[in-house]
Order: sequence, then C-alpha cells, then structure tokens
Amino acid sequence: MGLLPEGKDARFNFIVGLLNGVIFTFGMAFMDATTVLPVFIKRYTTSDTIVGLASALHRAGWHLPQLFVASYLERKPLKLGVYLRANMIRMILIWCFILLLALYGTTYPGWVIFGYLAFLGVASIFGGIAGLPFTDIVGKVIPRSHTGIFYAIRFFFGAGILSILAGVIVEYVLRIDSPFVFPQNYVLLFSLAAGFMCLGIFATSFMREPEGKVSETKRSVGQFFREIPILLRADANFQTLLIVQVLASGIGFSLPFYVVFAREYFLVPESMAGLFLVTQTIGFGLSNVAWGRISTRYGNRQVITGTAVCLLLIPTLALVLAFVTFESYDMTWLFYPIFFLIGATSAGTFIGFKSYILDIAPEDRRPTYIGITNTVMGFAALFPALGGVMADLVSFEGVFVVSGGFVAVGAMWSLKLKRIHH
Repeated sequence: MGLLPEGKDARFNFIVGLLNGVIFTFGMAFMDATTVLPVFIKRYTTSDTIVGLASALHRAGWHLPQLFVASYLERKPLKLGVYLRANMIRMILIWCFILLLALYGTTYPGWVIFGYLAFLGVASIFGGIAGLPFTDIVGKVIPRSHTGIFYAIRFFFGAGILSILAGVIVEYVLRIDSPFVFPQNYVLLFSLAAGFMCLGIFATSFMREPEGKVSETKRSVGQFFREIPILLRADANFQTLLIVQVLASGIGFSLPFYVVFAREYFLVPESMAGLFLVTQTIGFGLSNVAWGRISTRYGNRQVITGTAVCLLLIPTLALVLAFVTFESYDMTWLFYPIFFLIGATSAGTFIGFKSYILDIAPEDRRPTYIGITNTVMGFAALFPALGGVMADLVSFEGVFVVSGGFVAVGAMWSLKLKRIHH
C-alpha cells in the first residue's frame, strides 16, 4: 500500500486534508488545553474548580452539539459548507476574546474570566458543529485503508514537528525576562493560535467533496434520541466502543491539573508550560508513527488498547511524585514522562477511536454514529470540572486515583472490541 491513495481526487483531498491538519493543529498548540490554558486561568484565580470548568467547557463544547446537527447533516449530500460557516463563527468569537484580553486583561480580571468562559465556550460549540461534517467528509474522501496514516501524518507534522516550535515560542514568551509582559504575552500566543487556525480552515475550503449517500428518513432531534437505545442494542460492538471511550476519558478528571500540580507543589516557573508543551509534542509526534503503523498493520482495536494502557501510566507517575520523594533528589524530572505520555495518548486516542468509528459505521448512518459518539463524549468531557471540585475539596492525589481507576477499567473493556481487518 502506497502512502497516497489511488485516484486524482483522493490524492488531492489527502494532501489538502494534511495541510489543514498541519496548520490548524500548529495554531492550536499556542492555546494548548493541558499546558498553556491552565496556567493562564491560574493568573486570575486560585480555584481549581474554575480551572477544571474552563477545561470542561473547552472539551464538552466541542462534543455536545454534534448529535443535534446529525439529523440535518444526514439529509445533506455535501457537508463542506456547514464546516466552513460554523468555523467562521468560531473564529470570530475567539478573536473577540483576544480583543477583550488585550483591552481589559489587567483592569477588569472578572470580565476576562467571564469572557473566557463565554466566548471560548460558545466557540467550542461551533467547533463541535464543524467537527461532525469534517469527520464525515474524511470518511467520504479518504479510503478506509488510509485513515490511520492520514491522521498520523497530520499530527506528526502539525501537532508534532511544528508544535515543538510552538512550545519553544511559548517558553520564551512566558519567561520572566521576556519582553512581553502580562497580559500581552498571552494576547500574542492566542493571536498566533487564532491566525494559524484561520489558515488551516481556509485550506480546507479547497477540498473536492463528492456527493455522499443521504438518509431517506427525515428524523427530528427527538427521534434521534429515541433511536439511540435501539441502535445500541442492534450494534453491541458500537455500545462497547462508547463504554471504552467514556472510561478512557476518565483521564480528563486529572488532565488540566498536572501543570498546576507542578506549579503549586514543586514551584516550577510559569514558562515551564512551554517546555512541557514541547515534551508533550514530542510524545505526540513520535507516537504518531507507531500508532499509524499499528493501525495499518494490526487494526484500530490494538491502537485503542495500547492507548488505554499508556493512559494509566500518567496518573500513576503523578502519584509517585506526590508520595515518593527523596530530599536529596529533584523529582520534577518525572513531569517530563508525564507530559510525553499525555502527548502520546492524545495521538493514540484520536487515531484509534476516530478510525475505529469509521470502520464500523454504515455510510448512510455515519453522521449519526459520529454524533452519538461525540455527544456521549461531551458529557464525559465534563470530567475536568468534577476533577476541579475534587481537587479543591480533597487533593490532587485523590483526583489522580479516581482518574487512574476509570482508565484501568477502560483498558480491560477495550479487549471486548471486535478486531476489524481491512
């Protein structure tokens, strides 16, 4: 099997899709939800609950709306226009927040927190509306045999090579001796993020989308929800996939708090968020090749199981840092493998679950399968908010234990998924 799929349009769309992924994910690195955004929010509040809520809105907003637009998309043979319009609104909202931060970042901190939750929360919702048609378009234009390697290459360069550069820039901009003082340092980072995201979206507008099959049955949102139990009973493997995804998402209880844990327990400087981002990016990039090859050679179930096992190591290492300390040694080096694994598992989660759902979803019901999956994951994306409450009421250690427990069960459940061979 060659790197590029056969057929002129398939190759063109493969390349355009790669450009979109490389540029867009490079931009997203400057607003990374695991490293940059938590330290930004901590500039304005001491509450871990707000840090978790901000992370939850960022993630849940992307997932929750997708089932509500699935019925609309099932009746549209072309989806690219929906993707572009939703992303236009998304980017306008992000630019509005950047303007608010630039004008009132030091004088009205309450406005900034509210603006972050409002503007970026709603922007995430429109990102979710855009995400469903994009996934469906990929399902149409990229052959099943190439979806794993397609996502792997996108993220190897975008969230890999170029995002290492982004991490270096973040470290420099947030450094104490940087020429960019607060909040101008974050205005710069978020502007870089939004600028490259816009370029990535623009690249997608050139994609050659063929007309796809449409569902002959017109379904309301209410009918969609009533159909969910019926569909899950009819497709036990899809039901198992949802259970595994929710359990593996238990890492979300702790995900925003590793950088906060490092800051508050070990007093690492704010600029270390950039180096952690570099480490996370290296993990993402290096693992992409491995996950892509596993996907192509052995199937996406193996990617899912391997990812779940690696996820379990993240809270385990954090608990080692919390409970096993040696006064004569600097234990903070253990944060580097933590962020390396965060990056590696992010890649594995995306490649494994995204490719597996495309493997098992019938073409005419693909938007419904994707919509159900992402809506369920939207509720699971609220885990960081619950993690923040736990961190405030109990401790970071308690959050790490709960997170690890969920992921361990998810790893065992993943063995029940069917092997899919191309």
